[in-house]
Amino acid sequence: MLDIETAGVASRLLAALIDTLVSVALFFGLAMVATFVGVNSPSFATTVVVVGLFVILLVLPVIEQMWLRGRTLGKAVFGLRAVTVDGAPIRFREATLRTMGGLVDRLIPPGGITGLLFVLGTERGQTIGDLLAGTVVIRDPERHQPTAAVWFPVPGGFEAYAATIDPSAMSNEQYTVVRAFLLRSRTLSDVARAAVAIDLADRLAATVRHQRPAFVHPETFLLCAISRFQRRNFPGYQPAAWTQR
Repeated sequence: MLDIETAGVASRLLAALIDTLVSVALFFGLAMVATFVGVNSPSFATTVVVVGLFVILLVLPVIEQMWLRGRTLGKAVFGLRAVTVDGAPIRFREATLRTMGGLVDRLIPPGGITGLLFVLGTERGQTIGDLLAGTVVIRDPERHQPTAAVWFPVPGGFEAYAATIDPSAMSNEQYTVVRAFLLRSRTLSDVARAAVAIDLADRLAATVRHQRPAFVHPETFLLCAISRFQRRNFPGYQPAAWTQR
């Protein structure tokens, strides 16, 4: 069993979003070039697009993971890395199987719902690609450094409730994932945002041994908990406050 904490759902979703946007941008760029050079030869343009799509979806992700040692661009941004279940660096075989399984995770059904369900439903947060390859995604110990770049306020009217939360058991890794989710939650769909918020709130509540009341929204609980964590671990430090929209 790997003793390194696996990556949270929020950070993985956001990393996958970056990877998807990069792939979409490359495909549209390829399609524009193919259309331009294939004005007099539609069949040539079609061939270029098909070959290019294969490279973007299957070849580049494998090269990325081999070159960056288990990371894609999205994972590198959020300090994540794929390793084997034994904690060893992934090889060509694992990178290939993860990439092939990733197509199922992201495309069936659309929007990455399949991958999200597998991450939420497996003990170590494994997607179909991870299960095929025998890998897990962890927070990169070489990269991770907690930060308090934004000062999260306690939501109005919940000051007394927030005072009942003891954040001492909350780890730096959990703080970083909750912070990433709160800062980027508006980029997620409503369904994904709700699912991630509930998952993070339940995990954090278990960690700090707190029973979240039914009337407290999961994101409200996360805000209260992270606010308490910041004030406990970063006393006197108050950068620009985060505002909810």
